[in-house]
Amino acid sequence: MSFKPELLAPAGNIESFFAAVENGADAVYLGLKKFSARASASNFTMSELATIVPFARKRGVRVYVAVNNQIVSGELAELITTIDRLARIHPDGLIVSDPAIFHLARRHYPDLRLHASTLAFAHNSAGVRTLMGMGASRVVTARELSLEEIEKIYDNTGAELEIFIHGALCYSYSGLCLASSYRGGRSGLRGECVQPCRLKFHQGSKGGFFLSCGDLCGLPLVPRLKRAHIAALKIEGRMKPASWVAGVVRAYRMVLDAESAEEEKRALSEARELLAQNPSRRLSCGRLGNLGAAEILSPSRSGSNGLWIATVKGVYENRVLLDVRSPVSKGDRLRPESSAGREEEAFTVLQLFDKAGGAIEFAKAGTAAYLACPKPLKAGERLFKLGSKTEPAAAIWKRIKEQVPSAMAIKSAPAIREIIGEYEKPEESGARAQEALTVKIDSPGDLVEALQSSASSVFLRATRHNLERIARQRFSTFQRKKLGLSLPPVMMEKDSEYFRAAVEWFINQGFALWEINNWGHFDLVGKTRGLRLVAGARLNLRNSAAFEQVFEMGCESAVFSLETTKVELQEAAGQKLRSRLAVTVYCRPPLFTSCLVPPIYMDRALVSPRKEVYYPTAQAGRAEIYADRPVSWLEQLPVLRALGYRRFLIDLSEGPAKRPGLSEILRGFASCRTRGGYSLFNFERRPE
Repeated sequence: MSFKPELLAPAGNIESFFAAVENGADAVYLGLKKFSARASASNFTMSELATIVPFARKRGVRVYVAVNNQIVSGELAELITTIDRLARIHPDGLIVSDPAIFHLARRHYPDLRLHASTLAFAHNSAGVRTLMGMGASRVVTARELSLEEIEKIYDNTGAELEIFIHGALCYSYSGLCLASSYRGGRSGLRGECVQPCRLKFHQGSKGGFFLSCGDLCGLPLVPRLKRAHIAALKIEGRMKPASWVAGVVRAYRMVLDAESAEEEKRALSEARELLAQNPSRRLSCGRLGNLGAAEILSPSRSGSNGLWIATVKGVYENRVLLDVRSPVSKGDRLRPESSAGREEEAFTVLQLFDKAGGAIEFAKAGTAAYLACPKPLKAGERLFKLGSKTEPAAAIWKRIKEQVPSAMAIKSAPAIREIIGEYEKPEESGARAQEALTVKIDSPGDLVEALQSSASSVFLRATRHNLERIARQRFSTFQRKKLGLSLPPVMMEKDSEYFRAAVEWFINQGFALWEINNWGHFDLVGKTRGLRLVAGARLNLRNSAAFEQVFEMGCESAVFSLETTKVELQEAAGQKLRSRLAVTVYCRPPLFTSCLVPPIYMDRALVSPRKEVYYPTAQAGRAEIYADRPVSWLEQLPVLRALGYRRFLIDLSEGPAKRPGLSEILRGFASCRTRGGYSLFNFERRPE
């Protein structure tokens, strides 16, 4: 009998949890009311979890809790309390991405089993090895990997790997999307993404859903995956209704349980028919099947998830007239789509009426019907079916509690205040630190000006082109000390050995200063003594425990996440680590970074329905899409200095081709002024 990976199902509410268990899931993952990267799901309270875990164990089903969003400074005490209580319930694993949790678990809760979330962006063997060294028992690989790449990572590491097999796909690389946060303060890394990639964009007269991905369906690959030593096949869908979860779990269960080639063939046929009944976007094997943008993106179709079943023809007081395309019934879960292509909040059909006004249970395709809708709708909006009526939550809880009469005790340990206190220690008084400015550049052609500037250190973006160009140049001892190399956040498996050899060569040439922008970079630089490591902004660090983790891994300083707010900087200003923390005061980061190059012109602006302007670029099979203006906190320098910050970063290594020169930005730094339009990003926003 072939190896059988775990089938891991999503549960955004108790109905979905029960549907997953009843239809054959080996394990279920779910989130709490806070710290979940699906903040819009119903999620679970701690007391509900204390009932669910023993119930699942009676059924032989494992429960993993997703505590996988980015943690901000003011949440650390609450996070520690949450981890402490989870340690008493002891689920089968925690799915985590913030390094704070690795740090806390290793020190205080070593019995907790940790799974590194896909938001930790493990996309090569080096990243997997680093995360395992941090304490991960399992690593959820990035969704941008092909099956061949995943198999190579397993061969190189022997790690317990989990992969996404079905569900929604993001346009950007996991963990690198800033678009939702930049435009509205709703961070995807904090579970609040408003899906700007699903919007209808325009380039001149041409319009389309250029960045909208279809859904992943790895069903045809399951027979091969059973032989690939993959630990778990994960279904995305904590926002999906129970009927959807039930159908998808049942489909994959059929194929996983088939033992012979003939049985697999029959099971695949039945499973495809079952999936066809479930609402979805256009299905493909995605990057898992090594497909490209043409097969994954759906630029000419709505980004809406679900089956298009009706169009709103008119609104009459408290009733809505529908043109019914597919049968709609009481209890169906529907999501409206605006004329701009934005997915609106879903609702449940509670009442239906025929044209004469009589109450009906369902409306047939090709008819007109009235709907009593609990939310405002507009003529022309389309309605998409997400799921059907299932057993009520109250009835499910009753059945569960009949088997688990009393929940586990979840009181926090008496020592919890001492643990919290470790990360709230004040900054020790002493001599004021000297101010240090770091500059990042993109081209070796700017090195002379940068090295001669007032900057304390200069980082060059470590692309292949740049590394091979400066390898032929001679640098003085002073220049080598001042010059650092900024490793790229995206380094696929096929590229990692090149970069490993390049890093070793440059270290041997005396280059000791390196910026770490992905967890795998720690594995590349190794344990060489005398290196000066800086944790870059792309590690998304926003709390003192996360900073402690990278300092223990050898970093001498760390840069705040680009999504950081002034409130967080104020909270961190009184903590003991402040003198080692750097703040980015000028940058032009890509809002979208993707391995999918969309079918658009790369020399023309993209315009959103809200008239927001984006500038796309593409190189070497990778797309980056930028905002129309840089992020600048140059005018906030007096505020930052008053808070006690002395390390600042000007990042000119990214952005569209036309951008200000180094000398202009350095003058702005000296005068605390920015020429032209700019964005404060999240500076004045409060963490959600």
